[in-house]
Order: sequence, then structure tokens, then C-alpha cells
Amino acid sequence: MDKPIVLVWLTLRGVAEFTATAEQVARWQARLPELEFLHVTTQEDFIKNLSRATYVMTYHFCDAWLQLTYRAKWISTPAAGRELLGENFPERLKVTFGTFHGAIMAESAVGMLLAVRRGLLPGVGLCTELTPWPEHQVGRRIIAGSKAVILGYGNIGKAIDSKLTALGVQCIGVNRKNLANLKDYLKDADALFLALPGTPETTNLINADALACLPPHAVVINVGRGNAINERALAEALVAHRLYAAFLDVLPEEPYPVDGLLRKTPHCYLMPHASAFAPEYLDMAFEEWISIYRDCFATK
Repeated sequence: MDKPIVLVWLTLRGVAEFTATAEQVARWQARLPELEFLHVTTQEDFIKNLSRATYVMTYHFCDAWLQLTYRAKWISTPAAGRELLGENFPERLKVTFGTFHGAIMAESAVGMLLAVRRGLLPGVGLCTELTPWPEHQVGRRIIAGSKAVILGYGNIGKAIDSKLTALGVQCIGVNRKNLANLKDYLKDADALFLALPGTPETTNLINADALACLPPHAVVINVGRGNAINERALAEALVAHRLYAAFLDVLPEEPYPVDGLLRKTPHCYLMPHASAFAPEYLDMAFEEWISIYRDCFATK
């Protein structure tokens, strides 16, 4: 009897941490010898083998390929975002998205806050011949005892909360249920974290009015999606010193233009959508996958 096939096509943005290797897939195969793992590296090979697959692991999918999924039971992606898979899957297909990212992204988010608050970022590279010992830095604060608002209180937001709470930060998680109170929460917030999905409802959720509620010493950190913050309003707040700093892992346009407004904005630190980068990323994704497989399919 033929083994069910797991079709693996995992490559995203050319990022090594997001790209499955033959060695990784061989390790996964060893964990589940009752399955046959078929590792492909191109879209052409993915489409060619899709009709053979019982289980599919991919970042990318489009509606035109659905006609080839007549054997498939489950399509999974390590990604948390919905934008790469589409929304028109038939009910016969189980579709899952990664929920393991919080452990990685929370470390990045807390690191961003510490880098800004403890003067690590402004201090990098300052011990030069021109400034051999720069002892005076504006904006240093301790984060223990401070207050953070976390907008987007799902798996990632809750993981950020856990890390911050361990460091003595008081956290308020905001979701649909208490979103109406957001501006009140922002009035005495030392930091605002965003871990929102990219949907029409979240676009420009943090606009000039919301930013005006924050104290001038506050830091805004976004590890969700770039549509959530009004770019011009953020730049204007930073230039006018109505906001101390922003650390953005996600931006309205990616890659962000070399002449983009935020590249020229003071105290605005940019990362290339990298808060989940980690060598362990896909192995963590597989641990989640194997748990779902055993719960939903292994005994069926």
C-alpha cells in the first residue's frame, strides 16, 4: 500500500531560515516513517506533484491549483499571515496557519524595547575617534515598572506580554472586545506594541489621533503588519518630538523604498520583516505540524 505523501514546498523571500533544506525534510521523514515526504524547491515541481499529495506544506497557494487537490486532506503553512494562501478553500480541506511564532517574535519585540530604552541602539558605533566615550544619552529609562499596551492580543501578543511581564512591565492586551478603550489605555503607556494582522479593519488604526494620546517619551513597536500605522502621522510625531521613538519590523511597502519617508525620520528604527528569523523556525513549525497531524489524521 502506498504511503500518504506530504508535499513540502517551503521557501519564502529568499530567507534561509524560512527555506526547508533536504536535511531538515529527511529528519522530518525519520520522525514519521508511515508517510512519504516529497521535498520540492520550485513552483513548477510543486504544481506537478500537487495531485499526488495527501498533505501539503507551503507558504504559497492560489485558487487555480485547487483542482489538483482532489487527494489532499490538509494544507498547512508556517506563516501566521493569511495573505499568501487565499481564502477560497473548500470545506473538505483542513487549512492551518502557524501559531508558534510568538516565542521567537516576543524575544525580538522585547529586544527592540530594550535597545531603545537602554540606549543600546543610539550607542552602537558611537565610540569612535570623534566621540571616544559618549556617556550622555537622552531617553534612557528602565522598563521595570513601566506600562505597555499590546494591540493585537493573539498568540504573538500574548507571548510578548509574557516576556514583558517577566521583566516587570505592566501590560494591557487590546483586542476587538476592548478596542474602544484604546485611546484611554494609550494616555499613560510607555510603550505601544502592535501584533496585528494585515486586514482592511487594521489599516491606519494607529493614526495621528491615536499617536497624540501617547506621552512624548513613549516608544511604538510594530511586529505585525505595516498597514496598521499611518506612515506620515508617525513621521510627523517623531519629528515634532511628540513621540520618542519607533521600531518597525514591518512597513507599508516591503522592501521599503530607499527614499522612503521613515528612512529620514529621527529615532525611527527599521528592520526587514525579520522578527521571526531563527534557525529553529521551520523545525518549530514542524513540531506544531506533527502535533496537528497526530491529533487529526494519524488515527483516522
